[in-house]
Amino acid sequence: MKALQRKGIPFTAATRNADKAEAKLGDELSTVYFDFSDPGSFRSALDGVETLFLCGPSATPGAQDMLLPLIDEAERQSVKHIVFIASYPKVMEAIQNAGIAYTFLKANFFMQNFEIYQVEDIKNQSQIFMPAGEGKAPFIHTRDIGEVAAEVLANLNKYTGETLYLTGPELLDHYEVAQVFSEVLGRKITYQNPDNETYRSEMKKRGFSEAYINAMIAVFGKIKKGQVAKTSPAVEQLLGRKPLTLKSYVQENRDLFQ
Repeated sequence: MKALQRKGIPFTAATRNADKAEAKLGDELSTVYFDFSDPGSFRSALDGVETLFLCGPSATPGAQDMLLPLIDEAERQSVKHIVFIASYPKVMEAIQNAGIAYTFLKANFFMQNFEIYQVEDIKNQSQIFMPAGEGKAPFIHTRDIGEVAAEVLANLNKYTGETLYLTGPELLDHYEVAQVFSEVLGRKITYQNPDNETYRSEMKKRGFSEAYINAMIAVFGKIKKGQVAKTSPAVEQLLGRKPLTLKSYVQENRDLFQ
């Protein structure tokens, strides 16, 4: 959204909390009430909308099925173009079947996932505890995704029907990730590399639901199986600069993990 503001592209932010959104993006922000878990909010949120930028909830049980009614509503309201952070194949297929023009931004494993899912482990136990095995991933900064999205939204015709694979500049396994955190934070961070059942047992002790645990095992299983071990030049091609590194992300968020 900040990238859209920098480009001077007008937009309406769909949010559950307008005050919170305005605090982040300014009092002049245009907002509309929207909640993924409340299909009743879809109709009014999409009223008069021609272009929809969609980033669905990540690692949420049933997220794909949660988004499908939104695509149905977009079709009913004649939305002309959807730019989708393409993490759910069923949703991508639904958009294509709806006959709506689309651009898919396929970006796996945001760097910000570490502050969402691992911040307490890193802060309090100096460890990364995810069932990702020894697989590698091309972690990407969400700021880069946002700037690419703004570029696409400013030039929709140029990217209609395309699937853009967005990655960071390097492939890292979680042992290498732990080393980056260690160097920046100035203390030893270890990667525990739990197998699925060890992870499941620990997360149950922490009070997480079976559905949540299964979703996380499935998501990080993609890294374990080597399914995302590929980098792409797309960010550099679209933005004219190298994508941000994991080290730069940890440096800018150092206080969060201390």
